[in-house]
Amino acid sequence: MIAMSPFDVYRHYLALRLHFTTDKYDVIKQQGRVKATRESFLKRRDLISITRVAESYSDKDVVEFLVANFISGDRWGGVFNSEAKDRYLDWKKRMESMSYNFEKEIRKIVTIADDNSKTFPDLFSVHSNQHPAIIKMYMKGIVSIETLVILNKLNGFVPILDTELKDDLVWPDMSRIIKKYSPFLNVNKEKYNGILTRITGLNAS
Repeated sequence: MIAMSPFDVYRHYLALRLHFTTDKYDVIKQQGRVKATRESFLKRRDLISITRVAESYSDKDVVEFLVANFISGDRWGGVFNSEAKDRYLDWKKRMESMSYNFEKEIRKIVTIADDNSKTFPDLFSVHSNQHPAIIKMYMKGIVSIETLVILNKLNGFVPILDTELKDDLVWPDMSRIIKKYSPFLNVNKEKYNGILTRITGLNAS
């Protein structure tokens, strides 16, 4: 296992925290560049936690570990959280079965839509400034963040909701996570559009 130094983990942590918690910083475009000095690093109170991450994960796994925790809504990237490892392991399982999970969740979504006499597109609509049904499903754990990212790649619903829910208290943070997570998911649009079309009869492309 090729391990990062604790200082390099710290730099990745700072870059990914900026990426997932701010609108302006893009870790991909900035190539992870952040202002970080060893002096400031050595003054941190969480050195033990950062060192533990460095010792536990390979170079590649550190980034994935942090991403998995930041997309869960943890503003600290799991560095201080006892549940961080479990979040990371759960994320890895989701990555291994992403297309299977997407298909399973789309079938659930369609069933819920049918039960409520709604069409699939209805689930993305805002009514009376309320969250769309698809977002409520995510909040209830019916739909994963990966499925939201894939659906946004296919039909671009996030920019529309950014306008319609601009004054909402919850949506801006959720929107940011979907958009910031998107570059980390390698999505074959043709494949996923095929799954969506087969189940819903709709073509997102």
